[in-house]
Amino acid sequence: MTTACAINQPDAPASPGISQALSYSTPKQYTEHQAMQRRFTTDAGEIAYTDHGTGTVLVLLHGVPTSSWMYRNIIPSLQGSYRVISIDLLGYGSSAKPQNDDKAYLPDNQATIVQALLTHLNIDKFALAVHDMSGLVAWSLMRTNAPISELIIMNTIVRDEGFEQPELDKGLLTELKTEAMSNALTSEMMLESTFKSLGLDLKKDLTDSEAEGYIAPVKLGSDEAIYAFYTSMDEAFFKQLESNAIIFNQFDGRSLILWGAKDKTLTTRQIPFLQQHLRIPPGQVNIFDNQGHFLVEEIPEAISQKIKAFLN
Repeated sequence: MTTACAINQPDAPASPGISQALSYSTPKQYTEHQAMQRRFTTDAGEIAYTDHGTGTVLVLLHGVPTSSWMYRNIIPSLQGSYRVISIDLLGYGSSAKPQNDDKAYLPDNQATIVQALLTHLNIDKFALAVHDMSGLVAWSLMRTNAPISELIIMNTIVRDEGFEQPELDKGLLTELKTEAMSNALTSEMMLESTFKSLGLDLKKDLTDSEAEGYIAPVKLGSDEAIYAFYTSMDEAFFKQLESNAIIFNQFDGRSLILWGAKDKTLTTRQIPFLQQHLRIPPGQVNIFDNQGHFLVEEIPEAISQKIKAFLN
């Protein structure tokens, strides 16, 4: 597990609530997004992140098999009111992709790296928005008493009930499937199929450049992280999820749920557990009946407005 992070000297610490970067403009190409990212060096390798705006700190975490690219359409709106930090988790996007080290991609290790980056940036309190797998990172952060003031939860992994998880065991077949996602010949086809199963058609719903922003970083070796995620969901994994009721009960911040009802993988049956143990009032539970897994792609303006109204 990564327990210490070395500072990348060109990326000097910033004061709380102050970004040292220029404004983030919605990129047309993935390379434009990369150009606006900064780097933080950890024992596991470099972590890429964007850091824009001023005010209350809002951290955006992505899921599998995505990256901070998925937030490109809401950062411009949010940066006018908040300091928005969008992180590529280890193994995804432009961040390092360690090979042959499944433990590097465990949620606890991802949480350690996220907290190290935020500590480096002198951030002592932050709102946290999570999607898909990054909910697991959030739960790990909460177990270490990370200074989370608000939680924004979007189609996230909560527990076994309501989670139609892929049944993939450790072994050759799963290795071949995940390796195909990073193979130059099969990556596009595999990712199109994966995203389509989650309700996002890369060919029909996005431009070629937008789709490439999802495909390009996976081609660079995200298969190790994806394999680690797929093969981590055993009995102990779901038992720990149930135990999260304790840390949810202890959380004294506010929470907002934004959920696409057409998501067939992370269904709305995930919500009652969150609502009960995080004590979320009905007015902060937003279910979008006509949307699916990727709300920030489907209705970015509506999601941005919901987040701003909540944080204000």
